Amino acid sequence: MLDLYRLRLLRELHRRGTITAVAQALSFSPSAISQQLATLERETGVRLLEPAGRRVRLTPQAEVLVEHAEVLLADMERAETALARSVGDTAGTLRIAAFQTAVMTLVPAALLELRLHHPDLRVEITELEPDEAVPALVAGDFDLVIAEEYPDQPLPQMSGTERANLLTDPLLLVTPAAWPEQPIRELEAH
Repeated sequence: MLDLYRLRLLRELHRRGTITAVAQALSFSPSAISQQLATLERETGVRLLEPAGRRVRLTPQAEVLVEHAEVLLADMERAETALARSVGDTAGTLRIAAFQTAVMTLVPAALLELRLHHPDLRVEITELEPDEAVPALVAGDFDLVIAEEYPDQPLPQMSGTERANLLTDPLLLVTPAAWPEQPIRELEAH
C-alpha cells in the first residue's frame, strides 16, 4: 500500500524542483527526504527519480503518481475538513500570507472575528509579498493569501487558486504645494 506522506513528498518534489527545496519547506534534512523517496520507489516497484546533473528529475512513472497523489491528498484534506465540521467548530491551523499593510490593518480585525466564532482555530500569519506568497499558496505552504495588485500590474491567475476582491483603494498622488496643477491633471488622464 502506498503511503500518503511519501506521496506528498513526491508531489512537493514535483512542485519545488529539488530535494533541498522540499527539505527546507518541510523542515527536514535532504537525506531524510531522499530516504523517504527511496522507500516510495521500493513500495511502487518502479523507478521514480533519475539523475539530472547534481539534481534529480521525476520519471514518467513518477509524473503519473504525482497526478494521483494530487487527487488523493485533496480528498484527504476534504475528509479531514468534513470530519472537523461533523464534531462541531472549525479547528486546526489556518496558514495565511499577507503583505505588510494587510498584516497591520486588515488581519487584526479578522483575527478577532475568527477567535470569537472559531476559538479552536489556530492562525499562523506570515508577512510575505504577493510575488512570493501566491506561488507558495500553490505549493501548499499557505491556505490563504492576502495580496495587493495595481491596475496596470495584475497578479497572474495561477491554476488551482480562486480570487475574491476584498476592497479597492484609490491611489493618491501627493505633491508639494509649489508644484503646478497642470502636470498632475495630465497624469490623471493617463
